[in-house]
Amino acid sequence: MKSNPLALVSLVLTNLLAAGCILKTPDLPDVISQFPSRWSSETTNEEANATPWVQNMGDGALEELITEAWANNPDLSATLRRVDMAREQAVMAGADRLPQAGLGLSGSQTKRNMIGFNFPGASKSFTTESYGLNLNVSWELDLWGRLRDGRRAAEVEWQASTEDYRAARLSLAGQVAKSWYSAIEASRQQALSEETEQTYARNASYVAKRFERGLANALDHNLAQASLASSQAIVTRWKRQGDLATRTLETLLGRHPAGNASLAPTLPAPPLSPMVSLPTQTLEKRPDMRAARLRLKVAGLQKSIARKHLLPAFSLTGSPGSRSEKFGELLDQQFRIWSVTGNLIQPIFQGGRIRANVRHSEAVLLASVDSYKANALNAFREAETALAAESFLQEEEANLDKAAKAAKTAADLSWDRYQRGL
Repeated sequence: MKSNPLALVSLVLTNLLAAGCILKTPDLPDVISQFPSRWSSETTNEEANATPWVQNMGDGALEELITEAWANNPDLSATLRRVDMAREQAVMAGADRLPQAGLGLSGSQTKRNMIGFNFPGASKSFTTESYGLNLNVSWELDLWGRLRDGRRAAEVEWQASTEDYRAARLSLAGQVAKSWYSAIEASRQQALSEETEQTYARNASYVAKRFERGLANALDHNLAQASLASSQAIVTRWKRQGDLATRTLETLLGRHPAGNASLAPTLPAPPLSPMVSLPTQTLEKRPDMRAARLRLKVAGLQKSIARKHLLPAFSLTGSPGSRSEKFGELLDQQFRIWSVTGNLIQPIFQGGRIRANVRHSEAVLLASVDSYKANALNAFREAETALAAESFLQEEEANLDKAAKAAKTAADLSWDRYQRGL
């Protein structure tokens, strides 16, 4: 009785399946439960979205600028292209699970010389032709789910790239707002510095006249000139900072940084207290943290794929077609041919490469966990710092307001006393 190779292969696979060699995707470690449930700053937790602050700032001009940046910023556009690239990578990874087929058409013509062979009445040469039409089909059976995990990893990476794009949009909105308000602040500070310069100029002029008449000494005269020069330097500094903020804003908007963007005359009124979510909700709502979480899952799938490379791989190849000495006979049924081949490959020795790849994937997974924790701590630091700064800034603003009123009163009194020679 002749043995059937395909039946033998099928028997081997059945035994392997019965032995329970299929590996499951490992569970990811729990990293969320290790973080606090509430913020340390005293604040009311409310349901917060990722981007409500754009509308809550009450600045229509800022909203228009952010929309313009989302449409024209080249860095954001490049991030979107990477999402498209990841999507196509997922499509290619999914194609590995399907049969691969290709149609081949071949033809050859050969001439042979019979010189030296003294066959009576034979021609001195003859020509032969051969044509073939083949449909080549190959298919790797995904018995252990290795190809499935590869497709899933590519799909999760695509989702992570999408979150990267959302994070880039949010970050760009923040950069535009920061540059917009920095430019307005520089403009207002420049105007305040120019008023201060005018005050020092009047004071220097008054002291100079008194110095010429011998009513003021050289020290007063030089101190007045020094104060005037310092105020002029401060004006120039704010001009420089305003120019930098304006050109940065124009670059973010995708414009040529000419430094002539139109600015609002004043800053908007401070918004209400920011809406705050619980710490774990913050991790789920931040796009960059969602991307990090998804890539943690990708690392787990890559570990599973590496382990499944230790298992045997089974593939089928087939090639139905036809072959004839005449091209016109390729479609004739009597010239049809076919072949089917089954391949079973079990890795035995590769110098430790496969097991080293398993250990490498395990290290990558552990590094991804540590990286996720580090990113989460950084996110918590940003949130805690912002919440704490809210009360600090309110206190600082109140004290500065008192200082400004007291300074104005003191300035008026000093000028009055100075004019009266006191």
